[in-house]
Amino acid sequence: MRRRGSTALCVLVISALAVAGQAATSKVSPPPSSTYVVKSGDTLSSIADRFGTTVSAIATANNVRNRNVLVVGRRLTVPGGTGPSSHRHGVLPTKLQAHPERLALRPLFQKWASHYGIPPDLVQAVAWIESGWQTAVVSKTGAIGVGQLEPATIDFMRLVIGIKLNPLSANDNIRMSARFLRYLLDRTGNNVPVSVAAYYQGLRSVTNGVSLPDTWLYVANVLAVRPSFA
Repeated sequence: MRRRGSTALCVLVISALAVAGQAATSKVSPPPSSTYVVKSGDTLSSIADRFGTTVSAIATANNVRNRNVLVVGRRLTVPGGTGPSSHRHGVLPTKLQAHPERLALRPLFQKWASHYGIPPDLVQAVAWIESGWQTAVVSKTGAIGVGQLEPATIDFMRLVIGIKLNPLSANDNIRMSARFLRYLLDRTGNNVPVSVAAYYQGLRSVTNGVSLPDTWLYVANVLAVRPSFA
């Protein structure tokens, strides 16, 4: 990978600090609305639960006529909630608590986070924003499972770990997700916001100072929900 130049580093550090500050202050004065980009497997109900609002509020704000159909990639305005930061420290999302089969994955997150020396709450928060801890989700770009790993990332992690792991296995997917975060943290000097941005967008483009429109929104969502998994 190419090293970032000083200009790119400044841009990334400023962006990271802005996101971190936003996540920290939102508990005191949350914005009246949030923005969310629909991912494969999302429903209005799951989005409403993450943001502490209602299906009706989201549907009305976005003129959604068929509440059972969401277009992947659509940017939704989420009104009336306090955003993912509404999740209290150590209190798991309500949607997760309602799905014992997903909640049962938590020891796997803790196991592999410990194995690779990364914060367990970080990998859990990333996976929650990525898939809601769903094992069978496959995106239009081919991202698979709990950590929504792209095919190229899967191949890379198999090479790094030295085992042909199965991305459809919750255990293997979480292991690769944790190892990938370890790799990104190592490459960014343990800069969590930049590592999370790279998980979403790709390390090369992020470290070259190029940000997709939704990247830092994604980072803010991950950082905001992270305390729930502490």
